[in-house]
Amino acid sequence: MAQCSSAKKTVLVVDSESGQEVTIWDSKESEFSSGLEYLHSFEEKITDLDWTSTYDSISILALGFEKSVHLLCPQRMSYFDERPTWGTLHIIDIASMSDSVISDSIWLSQGALLVSAAHQLYVFGEAHEPFLATSTSKSGSLFENVAIKNGPLDDFHPQLVLQCLLWNKVDLVKEIITLLAHNVASARSNDLGEMKQLPLERFWEDDLVPSSPDSDVQDMFSRELVDRLVRSLEDHPLPHLTPSEMEHLIVLIQTTTEIDEQSRSLDANGVRYLISMRSFFIINRRVTEEGGGAATPGSKSNKGVLAPFVRERIRYRDIVWAFHSETQEILLSASTAACGGKMLWLDARALGVFLWGRSVESLRDQMEVIARNQYMASERDPSACCMFYFALGKVKLVHGLWKQAAWHKEQPMMLKFLSNDFSQARWQTAALKNAFALLSKQRYEYAAAFFLLGGSLKDAVNVCLKQLADFQLAIALARVMEGDDGPVLQSILKDHVIPRAFRQGNRWLGSWAYWMLNRRDLAVRILLTPLRDLAAEADAPLDEIGDPHYDDPSLAVLFAQLKSKSLQTVKGTIQISGQTEFNFVHQMARVLCRM
Repeated sequence: MAQCSSAKKTVLVVDSESGQEVTIWDSKESEFSSGLEYLHSFEEKITDLDWTSTYDSISILALGFEKSVHLLCPQRMSYFDERPTWGTLHIIDIASMSDSVISDSIWLSQGALLVSAAHQLYVFGEAHEPFLATSTSKSGSLFENVAIKNGPLDDFHPQLVLQCLLWNKVDLVKEIITLLAHNVASARSNDLGEMKQLPLERFWEDDLVPSSPDSDVQDMFSRELVDRLVRSLEDHPLPHLTPSEMEHLIVLIQTTTEIDEQSRSLDANGVRYLISMRSFFIINRRVTEEGGGAATPGSKSNKGVLAPFVRERIRYRDIVWAFHSETQEILLSASTAACGGKMLWLDARALGVFLWGRSVESLRDQMEVIARNQYMASERDPSACCMFYFALGKVKLVHGLWKQAAWHKEQPMMLKFLSNDFSQARWQTAALKNAFALLSKQRYEYAAAFFLLGGSLKDAVNVCLKQLADFQLAIALARVMEGDDGPVLQSILKDHVIPRAFRQGNRWLGSWAYWMLNRRDLAVRILLTPLRDLAAEADAPLDEIGDPHYDDPSLAVLFAQLKSKSLQTVKGTIQISGQTEFNFVHQMARVLCRM
């Protein structure tokens, strides 16, 4: 069963093991998009398919079943949550109205739907019965609800504000915030009504020159103005925004203030990382508060596991922004502050610190801070921090910590063992034997620590990769112990990180790995070149190539940055055809429109 819409959308229904599989395709496909937008299986038999479109050409699909009709429409893509590209807008169920099954349905004008069952006809729609009423739509008409999900955004919508910040339009965001503050301040009885918007041309100007304030916009952007606005928004949320969007808007406003105050010291990539880090903590805090847990990225429940649906780390995209930033000291300070001033390994992994930090000396200092925090957080248990200290070569310091652990049952054994000279082959061999014994007892972190004590970085890294499934920890140990040009780090990147990037279709991670390998031509090419075309030159053992992800307009920002950054990146850019680059930009523009 198949049906095409006037907006060049196609729905296909095929039988599968789990029922009937529905897929929706966009005919505007390219090497950057397969065209697949929706995939879902229904246990119930589908009997009818009908398309209609709103006045601005947004497609709506009616899926007919025996007793119900499901209305599907596109959903706005978002950085703030993981939502499907299409969603169910409404379900019409006639089971309570008739014993007969639905024989057919057809769209009428203005979004009304005519449903027939035996000798009965039911009309649902604008002129008769609203599909659903919402707090943001008094009539609840179908087209209005679809417009809310897909139509143009207000200037103050966090999605639009975030995109402006990602594209380094900080001055424009300051204008939006100032105008919003005056709109809120001038509102009466908490009814904002029609809010004043910026002229459309302000959004595509490259070099923004602050417009002369009119009679309604007198105050300039300042912390006092932002504080007043945030208090107002917390007391009276804006219409059309969900609680999650409101919280993100408030944090984006506060982050813009921080950016403005650090404008001389924070570069564009640093701004992008800072925004994404703040968003990461917001999402996790909301999830954990709803679940009654703690709010930090590495926080655990009483059972010692991460709370459900909590994101374990920021996206690789955000790690890449920090990696290419020239203001990493500020970013590290902000990251530490976000962790409550005491960064643990779970926090460092969540924020990708040992991936984006470029200074090995700074990473060594940070690992020592993490080791100290791990020790204090574990009620002064030396076994919780010894892996990090051994990586730094501080065996005597760990020996001193064990002297203070009189309560620990392993204290006598560890004091005796650590008093030996591990520069001698005899004691290195003894440490390695202990490491293998700990592996058999499934004490993996402790085993990795003893491998480091025995001088076998490679074995310690293998434990991190295989038993702990933590490639960031493996990279952290390798970078701290042998720098960025060592053979162990090169092996991790080639044998684990690049295959992972190809398997997941993650171009951000692949670009970072190639940059670390000094293959900057491939770091640029992987952003645009189809992964299967690049596989022959990947210089890595690839077991699988996943679906590419071209649903992030920020890829265009990274490509624009890197393509002329060095002779190597220019070499990579030359190998990308002009048509491919055009198609890439076109795909990014389409994704932006969907947001």
